[in-house]
Amino acid sequence: MKLLKLAAAYWKGDSSKPQLQRIYGISFRTQKELDGFLRMREEAEARDHRNIGPKLGLFLFHETAPGIPYWLPNGMVLYNQLIEFWRTDHAKRGYKEISAPIINKKELWETSGHWEHYKNDMFIADMGKNEVYGLKAMGCPNAMVVFSSQTRSYRDLPLRFSDIDVIHRYELSGTLGGLFRVRAFRQDDSHNFVTEEQIEEEYDRIFQIAELFYGVFGLKYKYKLGTRPEKFMGDIESWNKAEASIKKILERRVGKGNYIVAEGDGAFYGPKIDILMTDVLGREWQTGTVQLDFQQPKRFGLKYTDKDGKEKTPVVVHRAIYGSLERFIGILIEHYAGAFPLWLSPVQVRVLTVSDKHIGFAERVKDSLETAGIRVETNFSNNTVEYKVRDSQLQKVPYTVTVGDKEVEKGTLAVRGRDGKVKFGVSIEEFMRQLKQEVLDKK
Repeated sequence: MKLLKLAAAYWKGDSSKPQLQRIYGISFRTQKELDGFLRMREEAEARDHRNIGPKLGLFLFHETAPGIPYWLPNGMVLYNQLIEFWRTDHAKRGYKEISAPIINKKELWETSGHWEHYKNDMFIADMGKNEVYGLKAMGCPNAMVVFSSQTRSYRDLPLRFSDIDVIHRYELSGTLGGLFRVRAFRQDDSHNFVTEEQIEEEYDRIFQIAELFYGVFGLKYKYKLGTRPEKFMGDIESWNKAEASIKKILERRVGKGNYIVAEGDGAFYGPKIDILMTDVLGREWQTGTVQLDFQQPKRFGLKYTDKDGKEKTPVVVHRAIYGSLERFIGILIEHYAGAFPLWLSPVQVRVLTVSDKHIGFAERVKDSLETAGIRVETNFSNNTVEYKVRDSQLQKVPYTVTVGDKEVEKGTLAVRGRDGKVKFGVSIEEFMRQLKQEVLDKK
């Protein structure tokens, strides 16, 4: 048995009630199991994104915006690389990106059902004169508005509206934890409008995206089915139909019994499949989700004209693969311990000089790399080469290039990787080819 930590906690999570002390502890059947747990815990602490992120210039938090991160320059590079990868891949798959208001009148949220089922988790703005607004907590109501903005035909379906707008949710202060639970985030959202006959094929296409995206990062995952919750919206018949469809899809995909069933864990408008991802330490995280919705299209009165000329209501598949970008980045920081693959690294190459007389050549090296699309920094300070190399390693820079007399004389580079091994006499052209190939191989 081992006591781990103490923490303050409010009775029933209500800050107006008395504050208590929560004691965390753990026990195992054997000392060996406990020792193994403690080793893994030490490794997890060493990888803690709340420490690594600020050190690498990725993000910070400030008391004036609890639970909402500031993204720093290096963090924005990482953020935008993930978005660019998502955007490029989805465009090839026929997704159409939209952006919608970040705040809407409560009437929209009443139509969608969120005002009844999700209001307590939203930021509400009462502007007086019967004007009450809700800050966007979900993207689905906006996607419904876009679908209804013009006449639709069965030939338009599947119609996939993706977005990566900022979402705000009023999480209790006691539940906030670094990037893992925040009050403002982006997610790679999409609302795919399909006919009932297209549901299974659309799920297959989404699962293919999941295989690609998690495979790029070497992440293993499994599926969890969430069924009808106690407080749900709509009629039992359509819920039963939706759950039967999802079970059939999962059993065909992974086999009966090879997925988790969480009774009552579905969204209020439909059953869902959550993607549970496992990181390098064996920890499990809920990231992506795929939800089947028969209810909101009815409430918004959505219609398309079928091939027989009759009007029908589409079904909506809500889906995200990364899930919250903030949470996903937090997971990646800990998964890689800050040593990101080359294509994601905010700084891919750092160029160092032995002395000031080498700055001219080093600048030309930097310019050549930047022209080739490489993210590069320089360190021309008067510190020793050993100090500058060490600093580059602490910042997890994939490649450190050192320029001295021999490099200037021969027009070559001394290239050091993260493993500390140095390769001398590397031409600039050869180095650029190597970098480009490494980026292609990883993606």
